[in-house]
Amino acid sequence: MATLYHPTASQLNAHEGGISCVAWGHGLVVTGSADEAVHSYEVNGAKIERRHTLTGHELGVTAVAVAADVAVAASAALDSRIRVWNLDTGSLNLEIDCGPMSYGVALSPDGATVAAGSMGGISLWDAASGSKTASLSIGSDRIVLCAAISADGALLAAGAEDGGVHDAYSAASRGSWVLGAAFSADGSHVVTCSSDQTVRNWDLTTGASVQTLADSHSDQAWGVAFDPSGGRFCSVGDDRAIRVFEATVAGGE
Repeated sequence: MATLYHPTASQLNAHEGGISCVAWGHGLVVTGSADEAVHSYEVNGAKIERRHTLTGHELGVTAVAVAADVAVAASAALDSRIRVWNLDTGSLNLEIDCGPMSYGVALSPDGATVAAGSMGGISLWDAASGSKTASLSIGSDRIVLCAAISADGALLAAGAEDGGVHDAYSAASRGSWVLGAAFSADGSHVVTCSSDQTVRNWDLTTGASVQTLADSHSDQAWGVAFDPSGGRFCSVGDDRAIRVFEATVAGGE
């Protein structure tokens, strides 16, 4: 039985530029934008309120991630830097020189490892020292635009510009680029968003799309993130909006 979702909250003009990425953890929605800023927001019912503005990137922010077990976030930008943040204080913990073409970023649950997408693969970095620990290939020469690590740290999903979602299940061809991906808390499904402005819900057992949330955004949808407490996820896009969706009833599409 599939879990389906419906929209419950929106924040318009959440950034000065298009919102390229989002993560959710420790009661905060963290967003990154072409305006070079990272914001954190609290979501209370239908109300979305800003808590911190994290600055320091010198070009547009392409990806953000939040560790599941510690209040740490990571952001990647076109300035070829990954910045690791303390979410409680809004202060900078570490800056990593990751090289060009870093679009997707993910954090392991304990915050110890940063995964960053690049051309044809993903690099892993130590979040304490900033040293690279591994390079993983996705079997494609396309750019990895997004990455997500499952709640138990055992699975890594990579969404690429070839329209495939890799490593979670067999790649599914799409007519548009997959720009964002996130695992549900129970690991039963993945939500993706794409350049066609839609958000899709995928069953990890079958690899099939079980729900399409069309017209979720008025421009490209760049990022999705689940509330770790379960039952909600959010999406962001070039329309500068944050959309929050809640689970409805289990059933077919």
